[in-house]
Amino acid sequence: MNGAFANRAVNPNPGATYFSAEMTFQATAPGSYVLECVAIDGDGLNARSEPVTVFYTGMLDTPPPSPTATATSTGGPRATPTSTNTPTSTVRPADTPTNTPTSTVRPADTPTNTPTSTPTTQTRVVITMFEASKTQIMAGECPVTFSWQVQAPTAIYFDGQGVTSNPGSGDRCPTSTRSYELVAHGYLGPVTESITIVVIQPPSDTEGPVIGRFGHSPGKIYWDEADSCNPPTYPIEASINAYNITDPSGVEAVKVAYRVVDGKLNGQWQTKPMSQVQTGVWSATIGPNDLELSLNPPVSYGCLNTSTLEYYIQAFDGVGNRSDSSTRSLIVEFCYPAPK
Repeated sequence: MNGAFANRAVNPNPGATYFSAEMTFQATAPGSYVLECVAIDGDGLNARSEPVTVFYTGMLDTPPPSPTATATSTGGPRATPTSTNTPTSTVRPADTPTNTPTSTVRPADTPTNTPTSTPTTQTRVVITMFEASKTQIMAGECPVTFSWQVQAPTAIYFDGQGVTSNPGSGDRCPTSTRSYELVAHGYLGPVTESITIVVIQPPSDTEGPVIGRFGHSPGKIYWDEADSCNPPTYPIEASINAYNITDPSGVEAVKVAYRVVDGKLNGQWQTKPMSQVQTGVWSATIGPNDLELSLNPPVSYGCLNTSTLEYYIQAFDGVGNRSDSSTRSLIVEFCYPAPK
């Protein structure tokens, strides 16, 4: 009232959005009074109504009645004069003027035709969902998909970058354990949530695969210049086999390394890939052409002349380590063509 506090009313139900109230004020003297209504929410924000001016005229006190005068005379008979047709004057009380307008004070909280102001309700920003497809992965496993949904945002940042989709998602390929943040800006300041992705590093592998066992069959093969030895009477190929080759990083490849030794003549080492014929079993075949790649001729001409085929297994794992087996050997004998 005129800039000073006059009265107030409290919302009986704080959870309600709107409520009505009636308030009165006490006028201290006749005159004009400017009234405003101020609404305050739970966060201290306020809204003011348009000012309303009311006028209060007040009431004047009634003056006491005038006394009646009596005339007297001295030096003769007392006479009480009377007056005929003497007009009298009637004094109208000052506090009851005729045809004087009166003012009725309207309660300040119910002005007629006065616009009111309703404060705008704002919703606080809330992250309603922030998830990751996985929270623990092996090194190299990719991607991890993040998803989010935000209520009432003005801006959203994922992993330090602004995004426009809501709901939205994004992929990341972490190489080490780290946290990813979602920051939502809005009413009453930013809100942040984070998810930590644990990256498991494989154990350090510095050794090649373990080679369980290996061998060959048969124990002797034959060779002649015309390649006319007639199997199976004269076997001309040897099967080299390796078993139970394992490695924590995986087995990338298996090879057989070989050479022919004929007396003092040493052939060149050659390698030949081995094929995995079943789980844990690797195999390769060494025949006449393979022998000649190492030493030609692989055995001296002449009936019953022999040389030696030496070989060992090479195994490679998934991170580049290699292991070699010990060396074994079989006999290579010169043969004649089968009789006709």
